[in-house]
Amino acid sequence: MDFKIKDGRIDQVRFSGHGCSISQAAASMLCERIEGMTLEEAKKISRDDVLEMLGIELGPVRLKCALLALKTLKGGVYGIHQWPGEDGT
Repeated sequence: MDFKIKDGRIDQVRFSGHGCSISQAAASMLCERIEGMTLEEAKKISRDDVLEMLGIELGPVRLKCALLALKTLKGGVYGIHQWPGEDGT
């Protein structure tokens, strides 16, 4: 995800990537949702918000697909490159 911040708000956000239809739809909807928000507001987006946006019931595998964009968003707004516990140890 790429963010353009203007006057303290997310003015534009774009994503690029490959994946299944669920991951692509979730990323697109999430980008539309956060435009105009502050970074603090974007930090408050939850997994439930993403699942509500999708509006369909998902199994465990598809749930990971749906939440990939949220994980990327959180990494961007918090400025981290790796989530705690994901260092392979």
